[in-house]
Order: sequence, then structure tokens, then C-alpha cells
Amino acid sequence: MTETIRLERTSADHARLVLARPERKNAMRIQELKALARAAESLLQHPPRVLSIEAEGPAFGVGGDIASFGEALDRGEMEAWLREAIGHFNVAISALRALDAAIVVGVQGPAAGGTLGLIWAADHVIAAENLTLNLAYARLGGSPDGGTSWFLPRLVNPLRAFELFTLTPTLNARQALDWGLANQVVPVNTLHAAVDTVVAKWLAVP
Repeated sequence: MTETIRLERTSADHARLVLARPERKNAMRIQELKALARAAESLLQHPPRVLSIEAEGPAFGVGGDIASFGEALDRGEMEAWLREAIGHFNVAISALRALDAAIVVGVQGPAAGGTLGLIWAADHVIAAENLTLNLAYARLGGSPDGGTSWFLPRLVNPLRAFELFTLTPTLNARQALDWGLANQVVPVNTLHAAVDTVVAKWLAVP
């Protein structure tokens, strides 16, 4: 792992994956995406019964790091950068969905771009009241990654999904709940406790 992506084993039955680059709104560079893939593969090798995914700071995550995009573009390496970055991320999402574990995600503040793949991979999503969710791809001329184009039509419906893809509305927490993208909405300061409550309930199931 890296200091900005942490995999914590709290017990034999529970692991916590933490996005820990709050000063950059958990934007992901190659090193974060590579660390996510390694973390997911480690979980596959030694699966917990329950996995929780959380993020430090006021934002869950804004997707790829725009500064890294710019650096790759300046070097004339954008295509190679994207191929490597998306490759690592797709490995991570595929491994999480293959994991024989229940996954709960706590999401707060801005959530956009590729980071949303971690939300779609969940079995239970808890949204903080300050959530703002936006796909953003159309604004950048990009196509969805991290499983978004596969997951989203199944989570909402094709019409809603196409609206999110092309018109890029920003959903707040209540709208995310209404659209079927979250299970519950909680105050920001109770998000971590709400995630732990779901973890404890799942661990209590035989």
C-alpha cells in the first residue's frame, strides 16, 4: 500500500480500505491506483467477511488527479498514462466485485469521476448529508471507467444512467437515496459510526 491508500485489518473478519489523500480531495495518481489494485488483490488472497471503504477529509474522492493528467499531457504520454491508470483501477474494481465479502461504503462531500467505481462496487452505501455526486466525464470529453458504464444502468435504469452520463447533473444525498444509489443518509459527523454499525450487524450474522 501507500500512505495515501491504507488497508487495515481490524480483525480476521473485517478489513477497512481507506482513501487517505485529503489535501487533494483523494484524487488518484498512478501510485494510488496501483495501490488500490494491490489492496484488492491482497483482499482476494485473504478475504475478510466484511470490507468497509471510507475516505479521509471532506471529500470522498474526485477521481483521477488532474495535475497528473496535465503532466502526462505535457510529456506527450497521455494515452500511456490513461492505459496504465485505468488498467490498475479496473483490476481493483474487478477484484472487489469478485471478493467473497459484504462491502459497505461511507461516502461524504464531493464524489466524482473514477472514484465512483468504489461506490458502485458496494453492497451497502451510506451517504453523508453533504454528499455531492457527479460523473463529470462528459465535461472532460472522457468515457466512464471503473465499471461505471456497466454498474450504473443496473443500479438506476438506462434512462437515469444516460442522464448522469451526458447531462452530468449533481445529485445531493437525498437525490442519491431516491435514485437508489444509497441505502441511507446520515449526518456527516456520524458517518464513520454508521459504517461501523453496518459492519457489526453483518459480522453478527451466522
